[in-house]
Amino acid sequence: MKEKLLAHKKGIVIAVVIALIAGTVYYKKSNAPNTDIGSMVSTTPIIKGDIQDSISLRAPLEGTESAEIVSRLHYEVLQLNVKEGDRVKKGQVLAVLDSDTLKKDIKRAEDQLALAKVESNEASSRSAQNVELAKAQLEDKLKDQQTAYEKAVLDRDEAKRKYDNLKTLVDAGVETEESLKEIKNTYESAQQIVDSYTVENGKVVATEADLKSIENSGDNSAGSRAKSIAMLQTELNNKRQDLEECQITSPIDGTITRVNIKLGRFADDTDDDKPMFVVENIDQLEMEILISEYDIGKIEIGQTATITADILKDEFVEGIVDRISPTGEEKAGSTERVIPTTVRITGDTKGLIAGINAKAEILIAESKDTLILPLECLQQNPDGTISVLRVNSENKIEVIPVTTGIENDLNVEIFSDMLQEGDNIVVSPTPDLTEGTAVTTPEMMQQMNQNDNEEDNTEKDEDIEGNTENNTDENTENNTNDNTDNAETDSVE
Repeated sequence: MKEKLLAHKKGIVIAVVIALIAGTVYYKKSNAPNTDIGSMVSTTPIIKGDIQDSISLRAPLEGTESAEIVSRLHYEVLQLNVKEGDRVKKGQVLAVLDSDTLKKDIKRAEDQLALAKVESNEASSRSAQNVELAKAQLEDKLKDQQTAYEKAVLDRDEAKRKYDNLKTLVDAGVETEESLKEIKNTYESAQQIVDSYTVENGKVVATEADLKSIENSGDNSAGSRAKSIAMLQTELNNKRQDLEECQITSPIDGTITRVNIKLGRFADDTDDDKPMFVVENIDQLEMEILISEYDIGKIEIGQTATITADILKDEFVEGIVDRISPTGEEKAGSTERVIPTTVRITGDTKGLIAGINAKAEILIAESKDTLILPLECLQQNPDGTISVLRVNSENKIEVIPVTTGIENDLNVEIFSDMLQEGDNIVVSPTPDLTEGTAVTTPEMMQQMNQNDNEEDNTEKDEDIEGNTENNTDENTENNTNDNTDNAETDSVE
């Protein structure tokens, strides 16, 4: 019973202590001064460091020079001289096709061409003889015509003389008009005979009909024979070309990266209709990336690039912008245009493999040891200028004009004589934040809460210490009274 009573008294004492502590804390908080903590903002410090602007794109690695070797010939592959990974030289024979049938076709075509040439030569010889004979006959004909022409001229001149004499007599009234008419007809007939000859400077010459007759005396099939010979020659040249192509050779120095043919198959029957061989110069690698039309203005030949790939793990190699296409092309699934741009690997290509994907990060611009802020800190002003909001030591806003330099997706380089490393700048400023506005940051609130907690804990410790002392005195007093009661009870008993 006594033990239960003591426990009850101790419980009352503890409850009182807790109530006193809670009351003290409540009193201090409820009586704290009502201060204005200002607008809540988030800030970040200005840092000093290096910043780069770059463009990163992925593309497969390729050799700087490559060749896909195909064959149009339907001939069997008799020899296969290389395998994937073999290094080859320009002109080296990679495979040999069965050419026995082709060689027979070439011999037959050569014989046909030779025969056609012989027949053509014989026909040409006969034609030449016919032409010479026709020319001789024409020459004899012209001689006879010359004699006849000269006689016709004499006859005409005699008829003209007679006509002139008779006309004189007619004019004198000696002869009649009827006799004059008869001699006039004789004269005109003689003149027609003279005019029937083709004459130049008194010499009878061949007419167009005479010349055409000589031409027709030649071989009219000469043109046809020449065309036939040309066709036979072309056919023979094609077969000879096919014979050369039965030796499948490499057009470049490089490495065999693909073999899509097997022995015994026809040269034009490859795996999945792919080239027989693919040869690449993989000693020098490059990659073709597609630059957006919105970024191509930043790209120049000679800019450096950093090449990374999964196969390199944490390492990288250097590259350089080597070529920029003069024309753009459509981007798949978009109206945006892209410009093919070649990045050539300038560093050691050891560890890289043609055909794998890699990422090229082209360095557009960089600045070292400069002031840097996140892009979200910039505030665009109505007049087009840019400013940032600094929180000063009095936790008030200061509007600081700035100019910007290099920027990337996250950060921007800033310039201002009023700013320095470590200044706290508002992130994502809002229009209500103006010069002199009081603000509070999450860090300030955390510090205030921490200070309040420390103060509360100190007061609680003091209250507990005071209550402990009172409790000790009370317990001592109770113990004394209990002992007195016990003594009295023992005495009575």
